[in-house]
Amino acid sequence: MKTIYASALPTGTLLGLLFTGILFFSWKQGIDFMVSFHKYYALLPLVFLSVLGAAYFIEQKQNWSIDWKLIIRFAFLSYIIFEIFYALANYLLFDIVDPSAYLRMVDTLNQEDVQRLKEANAPEEKIKELIKMGEYAKQPITWIQRLVAIGQNLILDFIKSVLIGFIIKQVKR
Repeated sequence: MKTIYASALPTGTLLGLLFTGILFFSWKQGIDFMVSFHKYYALLPLVFLSVLGAAYFIEQKQNWSIDWKLIIRFAFLSYIIFEIFYALANYLLFDIVDPSAYLRMVDTLNQEDVQRLKEANAPEEKIKELIKMGEYAKQPITWIQRLVAIGQNLILDFIKSVLIGFIIKQVKR
């Protein structure tokens, strides 16, 4: 059982540091690069696959003797540690280092979405609605919104952890 908790700490930390490094690297490359990073980060399940791979490695290293509930604990603890890094990295970048980066990112995303709708010949009403939503997204993020977002992410992370436990259990058979 100690192995599970001892392995979750470096797994979550490594993933968190990797996210932080890529976030700041993408910010240094410019707003378009950072927007692309956020799009791919949202689209690709890299953290999920990394935690799944680590769980598989730990289970294999222990000769497939770990109960799947402990694998769920490992995955969830890894996600909790990752979420701490995720929140701190976003806070540091968007609130301390470059507060205007968030607004520029929202503007860029909104412009891309408007362009995509225009190319698809969407009704003007839909485009105006999207622009209005983009303006709403420019409002400063409150601490309550941050805490709610962290809570939502942890709920999703728990679901992903159960899925990882289930996958490992099926592979074990």
